Amino acid sequence: MIRKIGFSLLASGLLFMAGQPSSYAAGASAAPTVKAPGFPVTVNGSVVDNKHSLYPLLLYRDITYFPMTWNYTRALGMTTAWDPVNGLAIGKQESCEPVVRQDLTSQENSDKGMKATLVPFPVSVNGKSISNKEEQYPLLLFRNIVYFPMTWSYTHDAFGWTTSWDATNGFGVQACEKAPGADDRQTAALNIANGGQLAVQGDWIYMNPANKYYGPNSLVKMKLDGRGKQTLSEDNALSVNVVDDWIYYTVRDKAADKNLGIFKMKIDGSQRTQISSAGAYSVWVRDGWIYYIAGNGIHKMKTDGSEDTVIVSGEVRGRFYLDGDQMYFMMPPNSLFQIKTDGTGKKKLQDEVNAVAVIDGWVYYSTVSSAKKGIYKMSEDGTVNIPLYSSDQPLNGFQYRDGWIYFIRGSFGIMGSASIEKMRIDGTGHTALGNVRATSLYFAGADLYYPSAFDGDNELRKLELGK
Repeated sequence: MIRKIGFSLLASGLLFMAGQPSSYAAGASAAPTVKAPGFPVTVNGSVVDNKHSLYPLLLYRDITYFPMTWNYTRALGMTTAWDPVNGLAIGKQESCEPVVRQDLTSQENSDKGMKATLVPFPVSVNGKSISNKEEQYPLLLFRNIVYFPMTWSYTHDAFGWTTSWDATNGFGVQACEKAPGADDRQTAALNIANGGQLAVQGDWIYMNPANKYYGPNSLVKMKLDGRGKQTLSEDNALSVNVVDDWIYYTVRDKAADKNLGIFKMKIDGSQRTQISSAGAYSVWVRDGWIYYIAGNGIHKMKTDGSEDTVIVSGEVRGRFYLDGDQMYFMMPPNSLFQIKTDGTGKKKLQDEVNAVAVIDGWVYYSTVSSAKKGIYKMSEDGTVNIPLYSSDQPLNGFQYRDGWIYFIRGSFGIMGSASIEKMRIDGTGHTALGNVRATSLYFAGADLYYPSAFDGDNELRKLELGK
């Protein structure tokens, strides 16, 4: 649900459109032409999908305007108060919050002229009254929401925000730091979702660098810059999860086409222990539980191997994605389902799906039918569905960094290849990064790794992204 800057203000805003007092109506007669910005926007480190936003950022007289929705006022550390006599009072508070899940719609916003109106009621900022009709950059009303101009006098002088601009990253405003570790947790989840051949904790990478068909294989760790490489075991490890001082992983005998179970060991390579002999894959470790796919569905068990419970019964295709207490998975023929980790609330969301990931609270998925191969994103309840990219080739291997979705386009046999590509979270800026035999994508810091598939081996290689 979208929360606006106060019920009384919203109600008054609706009245302004329908039968407001005459003194306010006169101030609302102007209709400034506005448009959606044609550049990226970042708030406290979170990239905005303005193309599909229900309340998009706007440009008026070359100044960016922010909608005063609940998300943005909290993120920018703004206070709001309303009464019928004094109108809207905007102030500053010392704390601010990260941008939470964005409110999006499948309808695209235009980058060409749209009409707003001047705010018709009294406004004060930090206790100072604003003569809105006389301002060069007045507060505006658009879709019954107040819009606030990001001028230097407001952003720097009145609120003390840090702003930035460059041709690549567009406009950025920083009112407070992004929640510590938020990006790291999302990258860790995407690395697991892609098969877990590589995991990161702090400055260390834990990975299976070869994943060879006949071996030899090993689980190693090294610094992000490649220094300090150490062999921890000779396992052909996948689904690598690093939690506190423990590494959890599966072991696979590729030549025998057999999963040998779930193991754990200390991050220094000691205390290697088999937790379960189940033929598990797509393993996630969260809050003292291990979630995994085995032959008869999706299970969960305690990290000591006890209390093994079936969450989903039946054949599960591909890998699943764990997001909070929600799980997303595919069942035959290629249907995407959602279920809670306690096994309740199972719900079918989409058909003809081959890959899924949750990024910044939105479910990204790719389709497999010959009629509509593509990448979409939808709300977690499935009620909003947004097409982002269409292709004549299969698409999978979602990754994310700094507002860009990375994915693999294509498939290959002995002589084929696939392309690693990227696009912005709104579907724009599509760019091919290189034709390689990639099967998955992993981020370790700013470096993108991929397994290069050849003759049953999947050696990890680094893709040079450029700076």
